[in-house]
Amino acid sequence: QAFCSFEPAPRRALSPTPAPHAANMRERSETLPPPPSPWLPLQAPASLSEAQRGLYDQVVAGAKDATGKPLKTRVDPATGGLLGPFNAMLLSPQLGRQLVGLADCLRFGDLAISQRSAEVVILYLARLHCAEYPFWSHTKIGKAAGLSDETVEALRLGRRPPTLQPDEAAALDLATALLEGSGGGEALSDDAYRAGVQVLGERGVFEIVTLTGFYTTLARVVNAFRVPV
Repeated sequence: QAFCSFEPAPRRALSPTPAPHAANMRERSETLPPPPSPWLPLQAPASLSEAQRGLYDQVVAGAKDATGKPLKTRVDPATGGLLGPFNAMLLSPQLGRQLVGLADCLRFGDLAISQRSAEVVILYLARLHCAEYPFWSHTKIGKAAGLSDETVEALRLGRRPPTLQPDEAAALDLATALLEGSGGGEALSDDAYRAGVQVLGERGVFEIVTLTGFYTTLARVVNAFRVPV
Protein backbone atom coordinates (compact mmCIF):
# COMPACT_ATOMS: atom_id res chain seq x y z
CA GLN A 1 0.00 0.00 0.00
CA ALA A 2 1.33 3.43 -0.94
CA PHE A 3 2.34 5.79 1.82
CA CYS A 4 -0.07 8.70 1.94
CA SER A 5 -0.22 11.71 4.22
CA PHE A 6 -3.36 13.14 2.61
CA GLU A 7 -6.32 13.48 4.93
CA PRO A 8 -8.14 10.15 4.50
CA ALA A 9 -11.19 10.29 2.25
CA PRO A 10 -13.41 7.66 0.60
CA ARG A 11 -13.03 6.84 -3.11
CA ARG A 12 -16.14 8.80 -4.04
CA ALA A 13 -14.84 11.84 -2.23
CA LEU A 14 -16.00 14.84 -4.23
CA SER A 15 -19.12 15.71 -2.26
CA PRO A 16 -19.12 19.10 -0.50
CA THR A 17 -18.64 17.69 2.99
CA PRO A 18 -17.11 19.99 5.62
CA ALA A 19 -13.36 19.83 6.08
CA PRO A 20 -11.99 18.37 9.32
CA HIS A 21 -10.76 20.80 11.92
CA ALA A 22 -7.14 21.79 11.36
CA ALA A 23 -6.11 20.53 14.81
CA ASN A 24 -7.55 17.09 14.02
CA MET A 25 -5.67 17.05 10.70
CA ARG A 26 -2.38 17.85 12.44
CA GLU A 27 -3.02 15.18 15.05
CA ARG A 28 -3.67 12.55 12.39
CA SER A 29 -0.60 13.54 10.35
CA GLU A 30 1.60 13.28 13.46
CA THR A 31 0.49 9.68 14.01
CA LEU A 32 1.15 8.46 10.46
CA PRO A 33 3.89 5.83 10.09
CA PRO A 34 7.11 6.91 8.37
CA PRO A 35 7.13 6.48 4.59
CA PRO A 36 8.82 3.37 3.19
CA SER A 37 12.22 3.78 1.55
CA PRO A 38 12.26 4.42 -2.22
CA TRP A 39 13.13 1.43 -4.38
CA LEU A 40 15.37 3.42 -6.72
CA PRO A 41 18.30 5.67 -5.76
CA LEU A 42 18.61 8.95 -7.63
CA GLN A 43 21.04 8.70 -10.51
CA ALA A 44 23.65 11.44 -10.77
CA PRO A 45 23.88 13.02 -14.24
CA ALA A 46 27.51 11.95 -14.59
CA SER A 47 26.51 8.27 -14.34
CA LEU A 48 23.96 8.34 -17.16
CA SER A 49 24.34 6.67 -20.53
CA GLU A 50 23.92 8.64 -23.74
CA ALA A 51 20.30 7.55 -24.08
CA GLN A 52 19.58 8.37 -20.44
CA ARG A 53 21.23 11.76 -20.79
CA GLY A 54 18.97 12.59 -23.73
CA LEU A 55 15.94 11.78 -21.59
CA TYR A 56 17.39 13.75 -18.67
CA ASP A 57 17.78 16.86 -20.83
CA GLN A 58 14.23 16.47 -22.17
CA VAL A 59 12.81 16.24 -18.63
CA VAL A 60 14.71 19.30 -17.45
CA ALA A 61 13.67 21.34 -20.51
CA GLY A 62 10.01 20.67 -19.74
CA ALA A 63 10.22 21.84 -16.13
CA LYS A 64 8.13 25.02 -16.45
CA ASP A 65 4.68 26.26 -15.55
CA ALA A 66 1.87 27.44 -17.82
CA THR A 67 3.49 30.88 -18.12
CA GLY A 68 6.87 29.44 -19.16
CA LYS A 69 8.48 30.15 -15.78
CA PRO A 70 11.10 27.49 -14.88
CA LEU A 71 10.18 25.14 -12.04
CA LYS A 72 12.51 23.36 -9.64
CA THR A 73 10.27 20.34 -9.21
CA ARG A 74 12.01 17.76 -11.39
CA VAL A 75 15.64 17.86 -10.25
CA ASP A 76 17.14 17.24 -6.82
CA PRO A 77 19.30 20.31 -6.06
CA ALA A 78 21.78 18.28 -4.02
CA THR A 79 22.55 15.48 -6.48
CA GLY A 80 21.15 16.66 -9.81
CA GLY A 81 19.10 13.45 -9.97
CA LEU A 82 15.61 13.41 -11.43
CA LEU A 83 12.65 13.49 -9.05
CA GLY A 84 9.17 12.02 -9.25
CA PRO A 85 8.42 9.43 -11.94
CA PHE A 86 11.26 10.74 -14.10
CA ASN A 87 13.95 8.86 -12.17
CA ALA A 88 12.18 5.55 -12.92
CA MET A 89 11.88 6.50 -16.59
CA LEU A 90 15.68 6.37 -16.82
CA LEU A 91 15.34 2.58 -16.59
CA SER A 92 13.87 2.57 -20.11
CA PRO A 93 14.96 5.79 -21.86
CA GLN A 94 13.09 5.29 -25.12
CA LEU A 95 9.81 4.66 -23.31
CA GLY A 96 10.60 7.51 -20.93
CA ARG A 97 11.08 9.94 -23.80
CA GLN A 98 7.70 9.03 -25.23
CA LEU A 99 6.05 9.53 -21.84
CA VAL A 100 7.72 12.91 -21.33
CA GLY A 101 6.68 13.95 -24.83
CA LEU A 102 3.06 13.09 -24.05
CA ALA A 103 3.29 14.99 -20.77
CA ASP A 104 4.57 18.06 -22.61
CA CYS A 105 1.78 17.76 -25.18
CA LEU A 106 -0.91 17.48 -22.50
CA ARG A 107 0.45 20.53 -20.69
CA PHE A 108 1.63 22.79 -23.53
CA GLY A 109 0.13 21.38 -26.72
CA ASP A 110 -2.66 22.65 -28.96
CA LEU A 111 -5.55 21.32 -26.86
CA ALA A 112 -9.20 22.26 -26.71
CA ILE A 113 -9.37 22.01 -22.91
CA SER A 114 -8.02 24.84 -20.78
CA GLN A 115 -4.89 24.49 -18.69
CA ARG A 116 -6.97 25.14 -15.58
CA SER A 117 -9.32 22.26 -16.44
CA ALA A 118 -6.36 19.98 -17.00
CA GLU A 119 -4.81 20.91 -13.67
CA VAL A 120 -8.07 20.33 -11.79
CA VAL A 121 -8.22 16.82 -13.25
CA ILE A 122 -4.53 16.12 -12.57
CA LEU A 123 -4.80 17.19 -8.93
CA TYR A 124 -7.97 15.12 -8.52
CA LEU A 125 -6.24 12.06 -9.99
CA ALA A 126 -3.12 12.50 -7.88
CA ARG A 127 -5.24 12.80 -4.75
CA LEU A 128 -7.41 9.83 -5.68
CA HIS A 129 -4.38 7.59 -6.25
CA CYS A 130 -2.57 8.98 -3.20
CA ALA A 131 0.37 9.99 -5.41
CA GLU A 132 2.07 12.71 -3.42
CA TYR A 133 4.80 13.84 -5.80
CA PRO A 134 2.46 14.77 -8.70
CA PHE A 135 0.09 16.48 -6.29
CA TRP A 136 2.96 18.53 -4.85
CA SER A 137 4.39 19.47 -8.26
CA HIS A 138 0.99 20.24 -9.84
CA THR A 139 -0.02 22.37 -6.88
CA LYS A 140 2.60 24.82 -8.12
CA ILE A 141 1.67 24.34 -11.77
CA GLY A 142 -2.06 24.62 -11.07
CA LYS A 143 -1.69 27.84 -9.12
CA ALA A 144 0.44 29.30 -11.91
CA ALA A 145 -2.40 28.42 -14.30
CA GLY A 146 -4.85 30.35 -12.14
CA LEU A 147 -6.29 27.84 -9.66
CA SER A 148 -7.05 29.38 -6.27
CA ASP A 149 -5.65 28.17 -2.97
CA GLU A 150 -9.20 27.16 -2.01
CA THR A 151 -9.59 24.97 -5.09
CA VAL A 152 -6.28 23.21 -4.51
CA GLU A 153 -7.04 22.67 -0.83
CA ALA A 154 -10.50 21.26 -1.58
CA LEU A 155 -8.96 18.77 -3.98
CA ARG A 156 -6.30 17.86 -1.41
CA LEU A 157 -9.05 17.04 1.08
CA GLY A 158 -10.93 14.98 -1.49
CA ARG A 159 -13.77 17.49 -1.74
CA ARG A 160 -15.31 19.10 -4.78
CA PRO A 161 -14.17 22.72 -5.17
CA PRO A 162 -17.22 24.99 -4.95
CA THR A 163 -16.07 27.68 -7.41
CA LEU A 164 -15.13 25.80 -10.57
CA GLN A 165 -15.79 27.29 -13.99
CA PRO A 166 -18.27 25.30 -16.16
CA ASP A 167 -15.54 23.67 -18.25
CA GLU A 168 -13.51 22.80 -15.15
CA ALA A 169 -16.56 21.25 -13.50
CA ALA A 170 -17.36 19.27 -16.66
CA ALA A 171 -13.77 18.00 -16.88
CA LEU A 172 -13.81 16.93 -13.24
CA ASP A 173 -17.20 15.22 -13.63
CA LEU A 174 -15.91 13.33 -16.66
CA ALA A 175 -12.73 12.22 -14.91
CA THR A 176 -14.72 11.09 -11.88
CA ALA A 177 -17.14 9.11 -14.06
CA LEU A 178 -14.25 7.48 -15.92
CA LEU A 179 -12.55 6.30 -12.74
CA GLU A 180 -15.73 5.18 -11.03
CA GLY A 181 -16.57 3.11 -14.11
CA SER A 182 -13.16 1.46 -14.37
CA GLY A 183 -13.12 -2.31 -14.30
CA GLY A 184 -16.79 -3.08 -14.81
CA GLY A 185 -19.59 -2.56 -17.28
CA GLU A 186 -19.47 0.51 -19.46
CA ALA A 187 -16.45 2.73 -18.91
CA LEU A 188 -18.62 5.81 -19.34
CA SER A 189 -22.39 6.08 -19.11
CA ASP A 190 -24.47 7.69 -21.84
CA ASP A 191 -25.37 10.58 -19.54
CA ALA A 192 -21.74 11.20 -18.54
CA TYR A 193 -20.57 11.14 -22.15
CA ARG A 194 -23.30 13.48 -23.36
CA ALA A 195 -22.76 15.90 -20.47
CA GLY A 196 -19.05 16.02 -21.26
CA VAL A 197 -19.62 16.60 -24.97
CA GLN A 198 -22.16 19.35 -24.27
CA VAL A 199 -19.57 21.46 -22.46
CA LEU A 200 -16.20 20.23 -23.73
CA GLY A 201 -17.04 18.93 -27.20
CA GLU A 202 -15.94 15.54 -28.50
CA ARG A 203 -12.37 16.75 -28.84
CA GLY A 204 -12.32 17.92 -25.23
CA VAL A 205 -13.75 14.60 -24.04
CA PHE A 206 -10.99 12.74 -25.89
CA GLU A 207 -8.35 14.98 -24.28
CA ILE A 208 -9.73 14.45 -20.77
CA VAL A 209 -9.89 10.67 -21.31
CA THR A 210 -6.26 10.72 -22.46
CA LEU A 211 -5.24 12.95 -19.53
CA THR A 212 -6.83 10.62 -16.97
CA GLY A 213 -5.12 7.60 -18.46
CA PHE A 214 -1.71 9.23 -18.62
CA TYR A 215 -1.67 10.67 -15.11
CA THR A 216 -3.06 7.42 -13.71
CA THR A 217 0.01 5.78 -15.27
CA LEU A 218 2.33 8.32 -13.63
CA ALA A 219 0.59 7.77 -10.29
CA ARG A 220 1.18 4.02 -10.66
CA VAL A 221 4.88 4.61 -11.34
CA VAL A 222 5.22 6.94 -8.34
CA ASN A 223 3.47 4.52 -5.99
CA ALA A 224 5.10 1.32 -7.30
CA PHE A 225 8.62 2.72 -6.88
CA ARG A 226 7.78 4.48 -3.57
CA VAL A 227 8.77 7.88 -4.92
CA PRO A 228 9.03 10.46 -2.12
CA VAL A 229 8.13 14.13 -2.33
